[in-house]
Amino acid sequence: MLAGQSLNPDNELTLFIHDAVRFVSTFFIPISQRAPHVYISALPFAPEESLVARNFCPRFPNTLAVTQGKPSHWSTVVFTAEHHKDLVRHMVFSPDERTFASISPQTMYVCDSETGHCISSPFELCNYGEVYDACFSPEGKHILLGFGSYAVVWDIEMGKEQFRIEGYQFAFIHHDETIVSTHWVDGRIPVKFWDSSNGALIPNRLLEVNDVAVTQFSPDRHFLAVGRKSEDVIELWNLEDGKDP
Repeated sequence: MLAGQSLNPDNELTLFIHDAVRFVSTFFIPISQRAPHVYISALPFAPEESLVARNFCPRFPNTLAVTQGKPSHWSTVVFTAEHHKDLVRHMVFSPDERTFASISPQTMYVCDSETGHCISSPFELCNYGEVYDACFSPEGKHILLGFGSYAVVWDIEMGKEQFRIEGYQFAFIHHDETIVSTHWVDGRIPVKFWDSSNGALIPNRLLEVNDVAVTQFSPDRHFLAVGRKSEDVIELWNLEDGKDP
């Protein structure tokens, strides 16, 4: 596609590549059927101001032409994915935002964020119960699904459950790729750490917080915020070293 194009090697080339990705993802279905659809079904319907149309429509004048209703720019809707057959309850992006997981009561799909195409086999969840929370591992190769009293870590590449851990709230600790979980026991909360490679408990990292009303992990998983029942205070516990707040 870039043959014979005089493009600035920096910004212009980057913009052109992004535009070409939109072109391919928008017309993926007809293009995947037969190569001539690139010129018959895709190029004539590309927005007038898109870089692909401006560069290539003049080079193919004897194809179809849209005379009315042709958009000038790409839609803000990047794609529409119709994988699920029931209500989607959770959506979560990988840390690099290149992939996302969509979760319904029956199925989880992992898809490419630019095209919406499924990049991993759908995972059946009908035997697990209701999903309450979900998050990607730091490297984006695993997904942790919380089911209330336990969580399941899925290996996306292998397409299967890797292990289970117990707890109420769960999160990956990004700096060392361990998993942290909270456990509600009569107003006190043991905070446990697990090896993210095999699900083994790390006994020397155990914390315990008493007199708790509510807890919340920080977005970067460095801290656990704790609201006390009997005091009007909120504490931040450091999850990196496990020391007192």
